[in-house]
Amino acid sequence: MKKKIFIFFLIKVCFSQDIYVDSDMDYEKQYYAKFDRFTKHGGWNNYSNSSKDEIKLPNDFPSLGNTFTLEAMFYSNDSTSDYHQKIIGNLIFTGNQYGNSSPHITFIRNNDIYYGFSNNGEIKNRIKANVRSAKKWQHVAFSFDGTKAKLYLDGIAIDSTGSWAGLIPSDIPITSIGTRFSGKIDEVRIWNIARSASEINQNMDVEVIENSSGLLAYYKMNTDEDFKVIDYSTNQFHASIDDAEILPEFLSSEFCPEGPDGSYGCPYPTILDALENAESGQNIFVQEGRYTDLIFADYINQSYFQEGPTIKVIGENENTYIDGTVEVNANWEQFNLNGNQVYKASLDMGQISKRANTKIDTIYGVFVNNRYMIPAMPVNFKNPTDLTYGNKDNPEPNSVFSVDLGGAPQWGGYEPGDLNNLDTLEEYGFDKNTNTLYVYAGNEIPDSTNVRVRVRTYSLYLHNSDNITFNNFHFRSGAVFTRDASFIIFKNSTFSHSWEVGLRHRQMIASGIDMRHRGNMMVNGLRNTVRNCIFRYVVDGYIFRTRSVRWPVYENILAENNGWFGSEYWNLKVDDNCVNCNADITNDENYFPDTWRYITMRHNRSGNIGPGKRSLVEYAWIENHYQNTDGSGIGRASGAANKSTTRYCWLFNTNRNGLRFDGSCAGQFGLVHNVISIGNKRGFRIKGDKHNVYHVAAYDNYDSDVVVRPDKYCGDYGTEEHEAGVENGEGNYNTDIHNVIAGRGFPCSSFDCGDPSITNNGADVVNTDPEFLLNESGNWYGRHFPIDNNEGVWSQSFPQLEMENPWIDNKNRSSEQLVNIFGEDPFENDRIQSYDFRPKKGSVFIDNGKIIEGINDGQAENFYHGESFPNQNRQFIGEAPDIGPYEYGDSIYWIPGYRYNHPSIPIPRDGAENVPLEYGLTWNYPWAENYNGVSATVTLTGPGMNESQTFNYPNNVMFVNLLPNSNYSWSVSVSGISGSGIGDNWTFKTTDKIYPLNDRSIDISMPDSIYLPSHIQNLKVSNNHYTFLKFDIPQILDSLNALFINLTPSIIDSVPGGVILYKINNIEWNEKLNENNIGLIDFGNFTPLDTIFSFQENVELSINIKPFIVQGGLHSFALGSADSSDNISFYSKENLILRGEFNSTVPFHNSGYATNYNVWPSISFLLEENLSIDNKLLPNTFALHQNYPNPFNPKTVIRYDLPKEATVKILIYDMLGRLVTTLADSKHSSGFKQVHWDATNRFGKKVSAGLYLYTIQAGEFRQTKKMVLLK
Repeated sequence: MKKKIFIFFLIKVCFSQDIYVDSDMDYEKQYYAKFDRFTKHGGWNNYSNSSKDEIKLPNDFPSLGNTFTLEAMFYSNDSTSDYHQKIIGNLIFTGNQYGNSSPHITFIRNNDIYYGFSNNGEIKNRIKANVRSAKKWQHVAFSFDGTKAKLYLDGIAIDSTGSWAGLIPSDIPITSIGTRFSGKIDEVRIWNIARSASEINQNMDVEVIENSSGLLAYYKMNTDEDFKVIDYSTNQFHASIDDAEILPEFLSSEFCPEGPDGSYGCPYPTILDALENAESGQNIFVQEGRYTDLIFADYINQSYFQEGPTIKVIGENENTYIDGTVEVNANWEQFNLNGNQVYKASLDMGQISKRANTKIDTIYGVFVNNRYMIPAMPVNFKNPTDLTYGNKDNPEPNSVFSVDLGGAPQWGGYEPGDLNNLDTLEEYGFDKNTNTLYVYAGNEIPDSTNVRVRVRTYSLYLHNSDNITFNNFHFRSGAVFTRDASFIIFKNSTFSHSWEVGLRHRQMIASGIDMRHRGNMMVNGLRNTVRNCIFRYVVDGYIFRTRSVRWPVYENILAENNGWFGSEYWNLKVDDNCVNCNADITNDENYFPDTWRYITMRHNRSGNIGPGKRSLVEYAWIENHYQNTDGSGIGRASGAANKSTTRYCWLFNTNRNGLRFDGSCAGQFGLVHNVISIGNKRGFRIKGDKHNVYHVAAYDNYDSDVVVRPDKYCGDYGTEEHEAGVENGEGNYNTDIHNVIAGRGFPCSSFDCGDPSITNNGADVVNTDPEFLLNESGNWYGRHFPIDNNEGVWSQSFPQLEMENPWIDNKNRSSEQLVNIFGEDPFENDRIQSYDFRPKKGSVFIDNGKIIEGINDGQAENFYHGESFPNQNRQFIGEAPDIGPYEYGDSIYWIPGYRYNHPSIPIPRDGAENVPLEYGLTWNYPWAENYNGVSATVTLTGPGMNESQTFNYPNNVMFVNLLPNSNYSWSVSVSGISGSGIGDNWTFKTTDKIYPLNDRSIDISMPDSIYLPSHIQNLKVSNNHYTFLKFDIPQILDSLNALFINLTPSIIDSVPGGVILYKINNIEWNEKLNENNIGLIDFGNFTPLDTIFSFQENVELSINIKPFIVQGGLHSFALGSADSSDNISFYSKENLILRGEFNSTVPFHNSGYATNYNVWPSISFLLEENLSIDNKLLPNTFALHQNYPNPFNPKTVIRYDLPKEATVKILIYDMLGRLVTTLADSKHSSGFKQVHWDATNRFGKKVSAGLYLYTIQAGEFRQTKKMVLLK
């Protein structure tokens, strides 16, 4: 007999000793039936004291007569339940019903045993109080010989009565075993004779002979091929199973004669076994493998919402699966279905049920060789587990994000897996009538060993259990659920396929379960946490949701490739973290704030986060949220804005709104700072009042960028005005908004955006004085600075031009869209997004913001949530804070989102090109629960650089000066783990030129004029217009052979006198609205360097300025006309394709940003080593360059290019055509060449000032240019 009952022998591992679990451990097994308050599906409303777990006897089971015996082995989980728990009997559970009761044994409260039967409608029952025990195997028996009834416990008679003598039980058969019971049952025997006391005592712990006289039914809890409980009597009354599990008891093995005890040598085979035997504070180490048993448990480490010693369940590695699939052994054959060659197999559902340990009558998913198969759908798409190369604006064709699925099954009127829809590769269909599985195979062909089917809804359900941590697991094809459980932590784990399309929604509706209760969930509890977890392929259910959990935490979460349907909101969410969620919203004691930190949501259909009340959201990165409904990336509605904090977040291509404060009568007291929102319908949609909005940036949003609206506001909470729910139109009047970047749309009713009476209640902030908005409020609005001073309605400057290398909406567009928008594809070779939002050196954003206490002054945040780590809110650098989310020159560049187990998110990205020569390399640290003492070692190698530096967390910027047109390799190592996670270095290539920090054309006939920092497209040079350029030249002059300033004419009217290039001493001028504005500055002396005579529209010209630059640093230049009739324009460093205009008919698009950087002014470099033929750097064509300097005195340099060896003559003539001198007359090798002329003739005498010609003859090449010798 497998149960030992007289001596209570329950193996426990002593407190704090480790417990081990290994699914591969092979023990001898015998089976028992497990009953609990969970259905086999778990989840919402699948737990009840009136449990549906039961074993049903067949309909033809006979009624018992005037002699019988009922007996069973049982193990009670809880002996105090008030519910009637039917060990053996029919479905009678309350007092009056027992008038229709079969003979029964029922457990009730206080360890009582209730037994008896009915007779002609009369109740004949007795109660024996307080005799049972919990957590041990016991034997119970009830016998009746027609005269006396006796109740036995563990073979001893504990109660009897003779008052039923002569009675015959009603003709009502026994129908079930274990209904409502919570525990284990085995060795059920039903006799039609009265067994004696000695027979009961002597046989209770051994098996009886199967053909024993009077044995009506005998259930050892073994199952047949149909997964019915076998009746070992000769009567064959095999029983069916509803929700109950048939589980193995592991008895012994070669090295563990006493069976598993949780030691390393004799581990438990299942996680549930370990949990049920663990003590507080113990670790459970789970060996690698698949654990397919249900982990449904009650009262594990219960502490009644109190924090206490934790049971830690720890997986060995990433291959430790808690898996809702089981293996299928079937014979597969090819079959023609719907005109397609598919594979089909008849599934043995009994075999599948045995492996699942419970009755399985359908399947919920299919994997072939671990490859996900798609349930046949009305619309076809590629396998959603494959990476997508698309985005929300340009979804990958034939992907789940690009096709119209017609809604989820309950709305679309179809069933997933319908054979009529099985018509494309990697789909499957299942015929429930014949249990036949059909697979339209792709590369993976099903066979008898490589197919697994999903059989679980939930794999883990904890109830009334506290202080448990699950660490380092892969939860696959089964969701998790906790209820009335506190201090539960899921960490360092992966969740894949937690929910499947259409999974049980018809059954849930039929059971009255709210459809929203789907997916991973925690309901009721305190301080539950999901930390450092990855969620993929969760469909038609929540990625994770907490409801009525106080102080929940989501930290370091990556959720990607989840969701299929645009009409469903299956996101990452917190609901009802409050005592009374309809109570006074100003009562802080009613709310228990949730925390969101380091969250990445990308490539999800429903990919937003839904914070709860009073929440802190920081370092969230949401990108490519494909849903197109009236939602948001971060949504705060129905009071969720009140006393909330949202900071340090990136929101790209989200669901219409990036960040949204909304709801009936909106809200108050929301803090938002250091947030970027791009590529949405609206970047920020802030309703309500008395919010604080600082250091946010929004552009490329197709409706508006920063929306701070006056509507949907009903006054302060608690006022009669608010209670009446009548809008007053004065929303956000008292909102504090500073240091904001808004590109194209900035409706704002706050007085910080201008007087609402001037701005049309915030609708027309463009009417606000730009100097007030920029200088007084620190807010930059692109429409205040129209391009080329175009006063058109929507002309604007672009914030992207002020940033290093930011995210650009147009990069996400298809080539076809871009050709439609611009007439060409400006990003054909530059599709990969960049994420460097720091202000460029020289940007108007720098030092132009306002000081905000607790936000940018280095002081602790004093609003609603405080800082998460010391000095989180950085003190500004320079004279004042910068406008926007980032501070120029800061040693920390905050990068939001999920932190991998290795350094990541290199900026510049791996393989980047055109990296600036003066740059701050930055990266994201790997995940750690505690960053105390964490440091990073950064190594950079390349031309002129072989350097390592160490940085203490959170510092993550390495400032470097690099050589042009050079390849560099760099790595970041933290705790011995390098940046890529596999030891590879990141690489990048530097630019071969630098662009001006500032350039501007001004009208010198209008002195002391303030010039707005508009992104002027052209730099005009004429009688009254000078163009100014300021460069920061790197300190590499000793390595240069030449330093060229490059200009491209955009419009040539007339240039008879030429354009003079000047060097100016003033380097303080800028385009800010201050005393150094370019229209107010005194530029001092202009030193001419050269005169340019030859121009061609859209053809770059270059002037070597190296002779005039003594050292690197800031240098200013000017372009002026040599003649009063000169009139020419050059492209500026802000020149855009179509000057920022665009075809506005493209849906969901509103950005003209596409740079024309190939024609921008620049300085390029010719390194000395590049002159070497060994480097194979040769000119493409013959060329004669303009001499430098020009005009000159006493020397000048003439450069020329030879793509191949040639005989070269360089001759100087005066204006009468007379030869002055010969500078070269010989054979020259290929390369970049130059000669000097010291203004002497062929006799060595100085020549007079004036105009001279110089000419080159090199093979067939001939060219002549002019130069001016000054007195």
